[in-house]
Amino acid sequence: MDGIHDLGGMHGFGPVPVDKDDYVFKHEWQRRSFGLTQALAGTTPYCADMHRFKIEKLLAIDYLQMDYFEKWAVATSELLKDAGLVSEAELSSGKKVFDVDLTRNTPATPEGLVEVMKSGAKLDFPPETSRPQFVVGETIRVSVNHASGHTRVPRYVRGKVGSIVADMGVFQFADTVAAGSGPHPQHCYTVEFTAGTLWGNGAERAGDRFYLDLAETYIDHL
Repeated sequence: MDGIHDLGGMHGFGPVPVDKDDYVFKHEWQRRSFGLTQALAGTTPYCADMHRFKIEKLLAIDYLQMDYFEKWAVATSELLKDAGLVSEAELSSGKKVFDVDLTRNTPATPEGLVEVMKSGAKLDFPPETSRPQFVVGETIRVSVNHASGHTRVPRYVRGKVGSIVADMGVFQFADTVAAGSGPHPQHCYTVEFTAGTLWGNGAERAGDRFYLDLAETYIDHL
């Protein structure tokens, strides 16, 4: 969806601060927010793309004012409510109010959570799952599609022409996974663009090259 989270290529927000030191949690609640999100994702029916979509749905003023891990906590809370694991009253009070429906959610052990977190998630599929619709070296145009749901194609590249430089294989499609409608596996391509193509006369160095990994659904034949 188009929202305040998609700032790539936009003016007026100043330079991006880059901290050369490794990130460290500045507060204990940030560490807890990170840990809870990672642990709960192993047993609750949601995934990273669903979590990102919840963050994208925040009001613009909240998105700009919230700490990074505050957004994580809000998104996780919304997903837990969707799963029927907590109520708004419980989140507000911090106290358990009703019993969890165990027909929808299976209890997890600490050992099980650690195992899930170590194993990770399977995101790719065998190449024969889906025939490629494009070939390396082909010139393509990115689709102009202002999706109302989650999407991984930034606004600044929509409608732009680029060249496929690599077929990265078959992966689950973030848009449909975020909507809870299945993996819809398809090829993902690395596409090369020039700065001049993306930003025209506003580009500082028009010849600079940019590379984006784009799902097959995002691109069209010329």
